[in-house]
Amino acid sequence: MGRTLRTVITNFSSGELNPLLATRTDVSSYFQGAKECKNFALLAEGGLMRRPGTSYLATLPAESRIIPFIFSDDEVAIIVLSNNRMDVYNTSGTAITSNYTTNCNWITAELFELNFAQFGDTIFVTHRNRPIRKIFRESATSFTVSVFEFATHSSGYPVYEPYYKYADSATTISTSGTSGSVTVTASANTFTNSWVGVRIRKNKKTMTITGYTSATQVTATCNETLDNTTATADWDEQAISTLRGYPQAVTFHTKRLWLAGLFSRPAAVLASKISEYFNFDVDDADDADAIDVDISGDQVNEVRHMFSGKDLQIFTDGGEYFVPLSSTDNTITPSNVSINRQTPYGISRTAPKQFDQATGFIQRNGKSVREFVYSDIEDGYKSTSVSILAQHLIDSPKEIAIMKGNNTRPEQYAFFLNNGSTHQGKLSVFHSVRDEKIAGWVQWSTRDGDTFQSIAALNANLVCIAKRSLNGSTVYTLEKFADDDSNTLDCATTSTLNQRGTPLVDGGSQSGTVLVVDGLTSSPKVNEEFTIAGNATEYKIESLVNNGSGEYSLTLDKTLAATPADNAVITFTKGFLHTVNTIYRNESINVVEGNSSIGSFTVSGTDTITLVNAPKATALEVGFNYIPSVETMPIDKELPEGPLTGLPRRISRAIVDLNSTLDMTIKAADSTSKSLVVQQVSFQGGSDLVPVTAKKEFFFLGYDKSPTITISQDDPLPMKILGMSVEVVFAWVLIQ
Repeated sequence: MGRTLRTVITNFSSGELNPLLATRTDVSSYFQGAKECKNFALLAEGGLMRRPGTSYLATLPAESRIIPFIFSDDEVAIIVLSNNRMDVYNTSGTAITSNYTTNCNWITAELFELNFAQFGDTIFVTHRNRPIRKIFRESATSFTVSVFEFATHSSGYPVYEPYYKYADSATTISTSGTSGSVTVTASANTFTNSWVGVRIRKNKKTMTITGYTSATQVTATCNETLDNTTATADWDEQAISTLRGYPQAVTFHTKRLWLAGLFSRPAAVLASKISEYFNFDVDDADDADAIDVDISGDQVNEVRHMFSGKDLQIFTDGGEYFVPLSSTDNTITPSNVSINRQTPYGISRTAPKQFDQATGFIQRNGKSVREFVYSDIEDGYKSTSVSILAQHLIDSPKEIAIMKGNNTRPEQYAFFLNNGSTHQGKLSVFHSVRDEKIAGWVQWSTRDGDTFQSIAALNANLVCIAKRSLNGSTVYTLEKFADDDSNTLDCATTSTLNQRGTPLVDGGSQSGTVLVVDGLTSSPKVNEEFTIAGNATEYKIESLVNNGSGEYSLTLDKTLAATPADNAVITFTKGFLHTVNTIYRNESINVVEGNSSIGSFTVSGTDTITLVNAPKATALEVGFNYIPSVETMPIDKELPEGPLTGLPRRISRAIVDLNSTLDMTIKAADSTSKSLVVQQVSFQGGSDLVPVTAKKEFFFLGYDKSPTITISQDDPLPMKILGMSVEVVFAWVLIQ
């Protein structure tokens, strides 16, 4: 005796779930999740939408990274960094600054280890191996790069930079004089050749080392008149230098520029004077003075990132910290600065980002996304995993981008660009609405063989760099995601109609079904159709002969109704030559006109495609298709006798709630025959297809111990799935 039960998948708000949850029907997310969810966007209402496609903006010179620049709501720029180079584009792909190389000290291998912080028209760029750089917006059409320089006294010295005594505290130095060139002698082995060029201070007066003699002796030039020549332990050196390394963490907080994570002082945290971002002088002992403090603890933790939120948040390789504001005046001063440890997880080298009222970061192991969020109940910060139900999608992300809604949709998304071997170049996309307790993950990929290389959000614009194999070469393209699902192709551009020159009838050369034309700049094609001026009849080309010099003899499917006038113009009605962007040369691309998928075409070596039996259009969208696919968790049900897990059962019927959808394929798992049940919502081939908004019913055969339903889409067309209900049949005797 069989029994039929109905289960409802009300929504897909939990996104793709870890395969290890395949039998966890006791987890509430099970019935709102999916076994696989690729190239869909989670909607705030709980449904799925085919992810937006991308439009092509520009071809980049090499492997690159995007640095977003947001000057105002109306003015944003896409800064693209590559090996010792900077290019800047607007969101239309027009270059603002091209091939800028001055002071660009970053190299390809370090691009995704760069940290940056923007203040007004300036971006500070840091790396632990490189001197700090400033990217400066001179105007809306000009960006430059300069060397970060600490403030100096009006006389040129002292330089208001951080100093630190790395040598043993008991080590002393003496000098042979107080001005000009002097010999500096240390009481213990201290110096190496690497000290040449380093500034040191003796009793707060600076010298620059000019030569190396031995481990205890160097020569130096006095930048200021020294107090005396006497040996003293009161000396120090530049805290930031080629010798000691450079800060890798940077941010702005409480009107100070904060730097941290020096190679030689990994736990050091430095802050400028208030409102003096280039002044790190700590000698005045004033509340507005610069700050130099080390994180204390049982081990030395390397500061990798800092984030300015409610508090200054500090992320190290061994744990998460924050610097509280003074309870009296909401300030941080040299006298009250305190760095408090909160959680023990540690961060990767990927910079954290703020998302949905928390700071999201990649745990040190690269396998978990955590949120660092303040708890009023605990009066401190906690760190919880937001990827625990989709751990398999997190694969050493190298970049995070946050999309805080766009012009058409309210959803917020966090994009994690994976760099591990399993999901390299794919985006793990997180959608969360904390107040509604909604959270879910999906994965985005582009055309097979291509990968995403960088991702950034600029207000309502989400842009990316893709690594594509085009015409036998590796090409890096700058692309922009659409605001919604109106663009269903990746790397999309608009084609241009080419009417093959001005086709003219060559008078006197007509015979039955043969028509001679000239004035063509390229060869017509068999099966193309056209009309002749003064004659509405459509003629199809069944064969042709190239006579040379742009002249062709066309054999038609019917006899000419009348002899055409000499030089009568012919117009192609079906079968059009379109010129496309050179990036597609010798590639297979898809063509879309409105709500119609025209098909897939291979671009010629002359950057053209010929469309036969297609609607006439002067401009078509062309690009690369990507396949959205969602597979449900095994259809299960908790019964009084227990769950159906592992028992043979058959999905007999599914009702899918669709919205504005054209084309879809649905199948159910069948352990015996694996046959597919495919139904299409609509069929391609027309230009006036109306998207379907309705509940569609599908029927299936075959039993399976883990039955699932898979919905996918082969054609680049709109698709939204709001939810579904499923009927499952099982043998009652099996659960007695």
